[in-house]
Amino acid sequence: MDRKLFSELSEIKTTTLDIAWLILAIVFAYLNYGTYNLVYGILGFIAVFFIHLFINFHNNYMDYRNSTSEEYRSKISTIGINRESLAIVKKWMYGLAIFPLLIGAFLIYKTGWITLILGIVGIGVGLLYSAGPKPLNSTMFGEAVVAIAITQLIPVTYSYLGLAGTGKFDSSTAISVILVSLPNTFAFFCAELSNGTSDLEADIKNGRHTLVIKIGKTNALSLFKASWALAFLLIPILAILKVVPYITLLLVLLYPNIWDDLRPYLKEQIKTKTYPLVIKAVTKLVVGYILLIAVGAIIKLIMSIL
Repeated sequence: MDRKLFSELSEIKTTTLDIAWLILAIVFAYLNYGTYNLVYGILGFIAVFFIHLFINFHNNYMDYRNSTSEEYRSKISTIGINRESLAIVKKWMYGLAIFPLLIGAFLIYKTGWITLILGIVGIGVGLLYSAGPKPLNSTMFGEAVVAIAITQLIPVTYSYLGLAGTGKFDSSTAISVILVSLPNTFAFFCAELSNGTSDLEADIKNGRHTLVIKIGKTNALSLFKASWALAFLLIPILAILKVVPYITLLLVLLYPNIWDDLRPYLKEQIKTKTYPLVIKAVTKLVVGYILLIAVGAIIKLIMSIL
């Protein structure tokens, strides 16, 4: 398998935000507890990175295998377009699973059964997205489950790994991480909705029953706008409640710029043309939000020294 095909099947570009969730967990821990185990956090990131690649391989593999549309197999699926052997794809897929299994076993040994539970839930959601008698990507729950798993479960896992053994991670900490991550969750839900609207015709041909198909494209676009508005509205609310630093309020100034990125998508939903603009907008929000939280943590550290 050449590098280009590996990149397409692993969708490696989508893993760039994995590091953002680690940074979020680190700055959250330092902001609230003044400590973080970087070794466990970085090992967790490496495991999540390879799990992400494995799941993307798995999703492409299962989508091709389960497809009932010959047009999808020959003209849309990366496997079909490149005429790659399913056996080779399968070998690469299982090969990618070795690293997270080894790292995961070490982290479970060091940090306990909660890491095991978090790992099982995360991998389970990833596999069930495209596998089983009723894959998540064929149901109306797929978009929401994916958004929650990526933006909530991963930061909670990183936070637990970084605080394991300190006695500072409890249910209150988990709830705080979830609250901090809410703007990212609604932004990612928008990304999932845009993916569903862009793939609407292909999903119908493959017999899927996604949220977009259930509620219709017009309602899906209205839900997209509402979810995007909530992503931004939550930031000042969280700042006022002192869940995140006040400096995150600066992100609201970015709203007009991001909305301009979304306008072409709202006019036409095309996977290769306007969907990437939504991903660009989501990335701007997520990265800007996390960086401002980091700045807030640094300011708090400086103030405590002074």
